[in-house]
Amino acid sequence: MTVFLGMNGAGKSTLLDGLALALLSPVVASSGYRPQNLIRRSNKGVLKNSTLEAELILHGEDEELPQTSRARFKAHIERRGEIEFLHEAVGLAIPPVYYEDSGPSFFFVGYGASRRTEASSASDLATRRRARGIRYDRVASMFEDHLATIPLEAWLPMEGVKVQREVGTLLDRLLPAGLNFVGRLEDGEYLFRHRGLELPHSALSDGFKVYIGWIGDLMHHLTLSNRAGKPLDERRGVVLVDEIDLHIHPSWQKKVIPNLARVLRNIQFIFTTHSPLIVGTLERSNLYTVVSSGTSSPRVSRPDEETFGLSADQILVSEVFGLNSTRDPEFGRHLTQLRKKAERGEPGAALEFMRASSIGAGAEPDDGPPPEWLKKFSIEM
Repeated sequence: MTVFLGMNGAGKSTLLDGLALALLSPVVASSGYRPQNLIRRSNKGVLKNSTLEAELILHGEDEELPQTSRARFKAHIERRGEIEFLHEAVGLAIPPVYYEDSGPSFFFVGYGASRRTEASSASDLATRRRARGIRYDRVASMFEDHLATIPLEAWLPMEGVKVQREVGTLLDRLLPAGLNFVGRLEDGEYLFRHRGLELPHSALSDGFKVYIGWIGDLMHHLTLSNRAGKPLDERRGVVLVDEIDLHIHPSWQKKVIPNLARVLRNIQFIFTTHSPLIVGTLERSNLYTVVSSGTSSPRVSRPDEETFGLSADQILVSEVFGLNSTRDPEFGRHLTQLRKKAERGEPGAALEFMRASSIGAGAEPDDGPPPEWLKKFSIEM
């Protein structure tokens, strides 16, 4: 599990996009992807070219060999006038199995932050396949905001009973507590059981629909490339998800990544998030902060502080998010005024300050230790 954190505009989504394009580079010319606005202006003017490079650790499905080895993918972006070109670097040794779309090799899937699920009535897989190669289609929602994930209804009914049962079981393991996949179609939609009711997918909350959308799409691509009939929860690959916390309730945010890691243990997930609750479920070794540094490239680094098990407030005021306080700024100013009144000895001010700050939280994090007058007042109380 790898999670990128950072301010809006720091470059988190760009990192995911760059990784997807590097992995796609051997077939990008025929994939249906059209480069646009990949090269940005810099303080030195308009750049004419750029490079994407990724080093891959291969496994048996990638190279059909028992031993582990490595491969290097490299793509060049070139601007000519107002048009950009993205092409594979020549001379790289790409394993031949990469060019087999239907096989399990080099499995990678990506989902953009604007992801939504296509209506089953509007889903046309044949047209979609003609417009985009399979490898690009698996990451296309990262680059085409209008492109939806593939609904379960568009592919699962065509699979055999064994695959349907396997997918249903896996979905149940990945869904939050209280939500279950019924596995029965009604008016062209699969039913889910929630709070004792059987509901079609379209009647579920936005959080459920978005999550089921990309999880179901992932199941489709795992099934499509599962030539050897390997159990889906043993498949390997890379999955990129922008804003994993999208529409997810805080109680679920604390469980979503640990559950994905437990159920799909061979998948390397790479996420972005703004959620301190999600960060609190991870160790610092799983995290990278992305900091924009003005005119130069963003700085990507692991945090120095441990995050696992910390509260949301502790994480928000740590180096990971860098907030001075989690309080509303206006309320913070109100506390400061109350503190000053109490220091001057105004009647009732100390008690009012204690009530307002709930005394356990104390003053603002940057105010330092509790003042002597507050310690004395606490003892006397």
